[in-house]
Amino acid sequence: RSSFLAQAFSSATPHLCSVCPVAAMAGKELRVHNTIAPSDSVLDYVLAAAVHVAIWGGGMVVGPLLLLAAPLSFLVLPLRHALRLSALVGLLLTLRLPESPLVNRLFLRTASLLKNGSTIWFADDVVPHIGEGVMVCFHPHGIIPLGFTLNGAIRAKTRQPKKYLPLEVPMDARVSGVQAPVLFRIPILRQILHLLGCTMPATKAGMFTLFKQKMPFGIIIGGSEEVAIQISGRERLFLKHRAGFMKYALQFGYKIIVAYNFGESDLYKNVVSLRHINMWLVKNFGFVLPVFYGKWWCPLLPRGDVELHTVYGAVLELPRIEDPTEAQVAEWHAKYVSAVTEVFDRHKKRFGYESRTLEIL
Repeated sequence: RSSFLAQAFSSATPHLCSVCPVAAMAGKELRVHNTIAPSDSVLDYVLAAAVHVAIWGGGMVVGPLLLLAAPLSFLVLPLRHALRLSALVGLLLTLRLPESPLVNRLFLRTASLLKNGSTIWFADDVVPHIGEGVMVCFHPHGIIPLGFTLNGAIRAKTRQPKKYLPLEVPMDARVSGVQAPVLFRIPILRQILHLLGCTMPATKAGMFTLFKQKMPFGIIIGGSEEVAIQISGRERLFLKHRAGFMKYALQFGYKIIVAYNFGESDLYKNVVSLRHINMWLVKNFGFVLPVFYGKWWCPLLPRGDVELHTVYGAVLELPRIEDPTEAQVAEWHAKYVSAVTEVFDRHKKRFGYESRTLEIL
């Protein structure tokens, strides 16, 4: 699931200015937005479906199967064929492709698969903070992270900001995204991540590289664990004991933007009885094996009756603390959890989720 954040995080939180209640409420209004609208053309839908299946099917299905097939081929294939297959897998595990704005634009066409396309929203008080030194934290992950991909850095990577971003939001094309380290060890998926240009592993070293460059980047805080705990129709976040991201952000005095993906939890239905097995897989191997479906006739395609809205809803301005204590990290983490909850509760009615309660696990 790629952004699928692997394991490296544990506790923290930020600083909010005191303003009058009326001003604070006004600052949370959602006026700035951009929608990648769906097309009425059957041909466009077919193209979007083909791109979606090629990217996610190639990365999440074919890639892992190649890894499994390479060693097994020596048991069932002639030696020369087994060697060729192993050489191909070895090449894919080392081959690095350049970032491609064209591939990013092609990828965004998959928004046509969703009801009314895919929309990105910015609260009024968030807009001025888009720029250097910002970490955008997305929730929830989803089975396939469509909010993170369709409404994140890929929009800037197209090099066509006027088409894919609001005019008020000058998102830099050098923006990045961090992914679970295991994803870079999967053939095909590795090449897809390179083409999309969001290719930093979610490790301490990888994140420090971005922090030192004041690079804006996105991250799915719940990571693979959030895939494991997902239940369709419920809003479940793996966040209670994940605060390492906050410690790192405090060390560099970063700003944190809370981005909530409304609709993400409903795009696919999944088998929840595999939760404990998947949590074990994450803990020991860094990946999950969810069993899920969107459309009955093509499980990889998302449901077409669900809207996807990503709300950049709150900003936390962190102080710079070179060596934060556990108490400081816990304090800021508590503030962050509160901010995520506030963003969800404030906007859930607007997007049709008034009856839902956010579950922080």
